[in-house]
Amino acid sequence: MVAFVATRGLSFLSVLVLARLLAPNQFGLVAAVLVVLGLLELGSDLGMKASVIYEQERGITERVQTAFSLGMMISIGLTGLGLLVAPLLSDFFRMDDVTGLFRLAVLNVALTGLGNVHDALLLRDLAFRPRIVTEVVRGLVRAAVSIALALAGFGAASLVWGMLAGTFAWDVALWWLTRFVPALRFNLDIARSMLSYGLAASALDALAAITTRLDAAIIGRVLGERALGLYSIAFRLPELIIQSVAWNVSLVVFPALSRQRVLDREELTPATLALVRYQALYAMPLAAGMAVLAPPLVAVLFSSKWDGAAGVLAAVSVMTAIGATVHPLGDLLKAVGKQWIMVVLNVAMIPAMIVVIAAAASAGIVAVGWARAGSVAVFALAMVGLTSRLVGVRAAGVARAVLPALAASAGVVLGAGAVRLAWPGLSIGPLLAGTAAGAVTGTVLLRLLAPAAFRGALAQLSAVARRRTSRPAAPA
Repeated sequence: MVAFVATRGLSFLSVLVLARLLAPNQFGLVAAVLVVLGLLELGSDLGMKASVIYEQERGITERVQTAFSLGMMISIGLTGLGLLVAPLLSDFFRMDDVTGLFRLAVLNVALTGLGNVHDALLLRDLAFRPRIVTEVVRGLVRAAVSIALALAGFGAASLVWGMLAGTFAWDVALWWLTRFVPALRFNLDIARSMLSYGLAASALDALAAITTRLDAAIIGRVLGERALGLYSIAFRLPELIIQSVAWNVSLVVFPALSRQRVLDREELTPATLALVRYQALYAMPLAAGMAVLAPPLVAVLFSSKWDGAAGVLAAVSVMTAIGATVHPLGDLLKAVGKQWIMVVLNVAMIPAMIVVIAAAASAGIVAVGWARAGSVAVFALAMVGLTSRLVGVRAAGVARAVLPALAASAGVVLGAGAVRLAWPGLSIGPLLAGTAAGAVTGTVLLRLLAPAAFRGALAQLSAVARRRTSRPAAPA
């Protein structure tokens, strides 16, 4: 969480500055580049990072050396492929200047490959304190370079150069902290055994990226760069407050559940349901508040020129909350080696999503946002059903875990909605009043309708605080 607050918060502040220095179409150009770049990066190591975490070895073994060597070969190959296909992007997105930006940005694939296995070692060993340093360094360098170049007039390229500088700084910090100097050894038998898990993990990441970027690709092609810029800005706050938290929790949960699988498999189900309960209690009320207060949020944080993003912000808030709630189910599947369930589910969902999002695009970006939210809801229901049947985490248990969050969310809607009706302005006053009212009514409704969950949440927070203050000093 420290790493999250430091890096994501810094990133969000830099976006607030850059939103005032750059035009929506410049954000749209970079968003189009990142759609394709994200797909290349997810396949850049064929799941070697996930395999190192899943296998729960100790130290730098021959398997770790092979994972790094294979990952680097793949990332360099994908970088070369990206340089070759860059001209095709201009034709697809119908935007000028995309080719040069993408050729610059694709270098990030090779840079990411240099640090993937080093990062996996910290995650595997649950070494999150040193990992904070690497994340903060990346965020600081990325923000500083992007803002400096934007002020110097580099336009959209400033965002790409900032990304490259941040990733390079991340590599340097990882190599320094892990003291892992790769020997570039490659054992074919080891590579084959690691690929049995890694390919499924890589396929899952690639498919998940496709499903999360389909909307941006279709908007960029059908509605143009300005619409894509507005759409991408609408994601910033839900990504910062909900999605990034779920992602950071997942970084801990996947290796922790993998270790629990080795130590005591019987505890996996209750641990997963507890995670679902607290993820929902965090994500759903926040999403409800952001959805109701979307117009003043956009006006106050990003300025009035981004007003068109408010409707999308409401839809994206709901979407990210649904995804965060079922995120622990996906971590459980990865920890027990059954991520193929999510692979199959994503393959089945993609054609339907393409049809729905393409149809919604003609109605504008708000319609696309709600179509995307609906597709995530269907995916979540399917995840609950399949996990119940194949892993033993019953659907009824998941439903009971989510009910307290629904009660709190209803309270947030009542409080914040009442303020919006009484004070419909787009200034900071109604925004703060709506936030306060939603927080109070959400807490009251949670206390009245789900007292056990309310007490449990307070007990968890108290226990964490006690552990933080009473933790003995680490041995030398």
